[in-house]
Amino acid sequence: MIKIAIQSEDILIHAISHKIRREILELLDNSPKSFSEVLNYFDLSTGKLDYHLKQIKGFIFKNETNNYELTSLGQKALEILRIIKKEVGFEEQPYLKEAFISQKSSSSSIFSQGVNLGIGGLVFITAITIFLLIVFLNVADAPFFIWPIIITMFLGELYALIWLIRLRKHGPAFIERLNKHLKEENSN
Repeated sequence: MIKIAIQSEDILIHAISHKIRREILELLDNSPKSFSEVLNYFDLSTGKLDYHLKQIKGFIFKNETNNYELTSLGQKALEILRIIKKEVGFEEQPYLKEAFISQKSSSSSIFSQGVNLGIGGLVFITAITIFLLIVFLNVADAPFFIWPIIITMFLGELYALIWLIRLRKHGPAFIERLNKHLKEENSN
């Protein structure tokens, strides 16, 4: 039988990598809370809260009264967070700033850049279509078949532009889930 070592630091870092999950751990520090109490504390949908609670299973558990409570691992995660807050002081601020800028710039993925390029290209093409529409409005004997083509082009470009803007907003989360799924498939 092959034993797979669980990388505790990876699990711990993932659990505390999101502000909401850190706040949930802090909220549960000294007193168990029901799902409703945790939900009332945050401005989240029940689905999002449920997602974050699932991400910290093992750090929290439901007790006999169906309230969430910290496990010993959850207590250790809180200790680590407190050490980080206590030990990272003013002298580390320039390094934190450098790390923050580096992480933000690397998170601008090729996907996001491609979507932004697509939006820019579509804005340019839509401007050309509007220009053609204005030109043909001023031509008295313009062929009739031009109007449906230009209007269809404009509406298609407008729809594609709206779609790309929505993709820019929701795409990174989709890509992250896809990458996570692919990593899970490769590890099996």
